[in-house]
Amino acid sequence: MGRMLEKAKEELEMLETLHPNRFHYLKNELNSFISLLQSQLIVDSLPSTSYATTQASTTMRRKRKRVCLKNEIEIENGKKERKQKDRVDILLEKAQACLRKIQDFKFTLHC
Repeated sequence: MGRMLEKAKEELEMLETLHPNRFHYLKNELNSFISLLQSQLIVDSLPSTSYATTQASTTMRRKRKRVCLKNEIEIENGKKERKQKDRVDILLEKAQACLRKIQDFKFTLHC
C-alpha cells in the first residue's frame, strides 16, 4: 500500500506541475485517495487491543460472565476486522478507478 501511496503522490505532483489550472476534479480525487491511503496506513500501524483478563474467580457465576464478555469482545473484534477488510476493498476499488482515470488522461495527451 505504501508504493501505491507514493505513486499517487507522484501523479498528483505531475498533474499540478504540468497543468496547474486544469483537471481540478482529478486532482481532488487523487488528494482524497492519498488521504484514504494515509489513514489506512495509520490504522494498520496501531497496535491491536486484546482481551484483558479479569482477576481469577472461584465462583462459576463470575467465570460465566468472563466467558460471555470474552465472546462479546471476540465478536466485536471480528466485526472490526470485517469493517477493515471492507474499507480495504473500497480503497482498492478507488485506487483502480483513480489509476484508470490517470491512464485515460495520459492516453488523451498522447493522441
